[in-house]
Amino acid sequence: MPLPRGIISVLQTPFDKTGAVDHESLLRLVEDTISAGVAGFLVPAVASEVAYLSESERGEILKAVVTAAQGRVPVIAGASAADPEVCRRLCRQADEAGAAACLIAVPAVCYAAPASIVPFFQNAAADVPLPLVIQDLEFNGPGLKIESMRALADTLPGLAGWKIETVPSGPKYTATREAFGAECHISGGWAVMQLIEALDRGVDAMIPESSIVRIYHAIYEAYVGGRRSDAVQLFRRMLPVIAFTNQEILTSIAFFKRLLHRKGIFLTEVMRWPGFQWDPFNARIADELIELILSIEGLHE
Repeated sequence: MPLPRGIISVLQTPFDKTGAVDHESLLRLVEDTISAGVAGFLVPAVASEVAYLSESERGEILKAVVTAAQGRVPVIAGASAADPEVCRRLCRQADEAGAAACLIAVPAVCYAAPASIVPFFQNAAADVPLPLVIQDLEFNGPGLKIESMRALADTLPGLAGWKIETVPSGPKYTATREAFGAECHISGGWAVMQLIEALDRGVDAMIPESSIVRIYHAIYEAYVGGRRSDAVQLFRRMLPVIAFTNQEILTSIAFFKRLLHRKGIFLTEVMRWPGFQWDPFNARIADELIELILSIEGLHE
């Protein structure tokens, strides 16, 4: 199955009260997100708390998701790591599990050393039979230069697309399209605050988290159906949610796990990623915004 257009979502990782992966909640999330109209999954990735999963847990989660999806939507395997050998192992694991593609992020250290980028991916993607998506992820910077992206495309025959998460993202989408043409798959993620701009610029997919796919899917369907004004109106209704959750990554993960728990999909809100704490003020805002989400989804079921 080719890389899909529309809303692809990153699956969060549910944990039980002991901190172990909760596979039953994960399967509930898969089913709920497919029913919401998702076009595909990316797992595990940053929103999955991938940095706090063991390599074996990553493989188990991916295999469980591919099995649960049953070919209804493609699954892109997150295979990012600082060590290219780990990336290769994860890509081979993804191929064995039946994933449709692999995604590897540019390691943060490579942005400061551009000459290391091509050798890293030559090693990371060596002998990988699956299509490759490169995640150009620099939350506070411009990411890869187009010259580096061209060098990667010339070097990696399996390169199928780019997930652009840079600042600003909009012009980077356009520059990437102009450089690589219509056949190149371009997606965005963290810049979901600029979703309408991304669609105007012709991105193939947006890759947010999984708990509010119903709303994202409704926006996307309105937009591609020629009802841009309806898409804009619905998008603006949910902007307070995006503004709150895109403060920083821990707030985002904590909020959407809280929402998934409220929906009865996750049994707990447990995070492995340390450092976040609800207090009476942000918890109150979060709960108000959860009510807003539920009310919007009630209009679009």
